Amino acid sequence: MNQVGLAENVLYRPRNIILSQLPEAEYAQLAKHLKPVDLPLEKKLSEPNLPIEHIYFLNSGLVSTDVLSSNGESVEVGVIGREGFAGLPALLDQPQMSHMVLMQGVGEGLRIRSEIVREEFLKGGMLQKLVHAFAYLQLVQVTQSVLCNRLHPVNARLARWLLTSADRMESRLLNLTQEFLAQMLGVQRSTVTVAAGELQAEGLIEYSRGKIQILNRQGLINSSCECYGTVESSYERILQKDGNGTTRYIV
Repeated sequence: MNQVGLAENVLYRPRNIILSQLPEAEYAQLAKHLKPVDLPLEKKLSEPNLPIEHIYFLNSGLVSTDVLSSNGESVEVGVIGREGFAGLPALLDQPQMSHMVLMQGVGEGLRIRSEIVREEFLKGGMLQKLVHAFAYLQLVQVTQSVLCNRLHPVNARLARWLLTSADRMESRLLNLTQEFLAQMLGVQRSTVTVAAGELQAEGLIEYSRGKIQILNRQGLINSSCECYGTVESSYERILQKDGNGTTRYIV
């Protein structure tokens, strides 16, 4: 559906959970400014210390937030699926951030200028409540990642990130490059190869040329560290399915 169609048909709701849950009047204020966009692999949605000009609401795909060192090394601290959007700091009166935000799973979504969303956010309606819930989930991810990267072995951390990525993308088939997996874990590509090979040998995943199929989800959960359960319990408490099977924020 093109931009005009979004503006004229306020009953249309995208798959993005936040946009789909807005009251009709609030959604209408945003819909006329939303632009459908493809989100290819490695597309940069915001870069360190540059203005966040647009908010990207995901309908599908996977967004990664990466912390960068001065020598170019990076580690992932959080991922976003259709439950959220990229560009949160812009709504909190922070026009830029220190991290890289980019697509690590191909998808599509809706783009809108950040100042338009911030204006609606400041009105204090449902959008504000949903953004607060989403921000909390992001905080849970980031803080748990600090502990995970410091204390837990590579295999357990890889299992955790595979499960998390699958949950956010709502698919057991993942297109994740070795570079991305290395960023997830903050390790060398060779370390990723060994860890993924061990999970494959256990029959938990099938891994070939950047494609990962989760074969045994419960086995992967058993191989993961406690951090997966800690984070997912927060998601399950705040994001629940209603009687029609639609995922909604509990706010």
